[in-house]
Amino acid sequence: MQENTFEAYSYRTSSRFGSRVKISVDNETVTIIGPRVGSFIYGIWIKLQIVLFWSIIPVLLVAAVLWDWRFLVLALILAFTHWFVGGAGAGCLWEMANLTAFTVGVFGKTISFPLSEVKDIRVGRGWARKGLWAVIPLFVAGVNQWAEGFCVSFEAPDGEKGKEVVYALHMRTKEDAQSLAGALKNDYSGMST
Repeated sequence: MQENTFEAYSYRTSSRFGSRVKISVDNETVTIIGPRVGSFIYGIWIKLQIVLFWSIIPVLLVAAVLWDWRFLVLALILAFTHWFVGGAGAGCLWEMANLTAFTVGVFGKTISFPLSEVKDIRVGRGWARKGLWAVIPLFVAGVNQWAEGFCVSFEAPDGEKGKEVVYALHMRTKEDAQSLAGALKNDYSGMST
């Protein structure tokens, strides 16, 4: 049985992993270990960011229609709060998961799913699919540039609830990204173990 194990940095997508993770791929199973937040907390964090960001547009429209500077101040407050909630959540939620895992002597939560259920494997852009782009639209283009050639994203089961989510793993090298993508496609030709 061919197996490849990688270390990666997980983007905070619907897979709910974040920070450093380990991913192992063999002929039948994908296993990911790392800091992961609960689905309820993640859902609240995402919904709050969506509401904050997309509230800015109607507030700006009201400011233009009423010609009232106070709505511009409100738009700035909403923008800052969106930025703060996103950054603080990204930092705190996954760092708390890291600390919790560390205190009990593990690397993080472990999930596994069949390799046959992995689909839509992409290298580079594509990590913000399934609506994540709507949470941080101003940052997607910048992250896409950083991810080009390094980020492997794919859709697969959640590992807990059975629903399909997006995993996005930033690899150390472009060669590692190609190796992981090949392993996920079950194409082991020319890959090292």
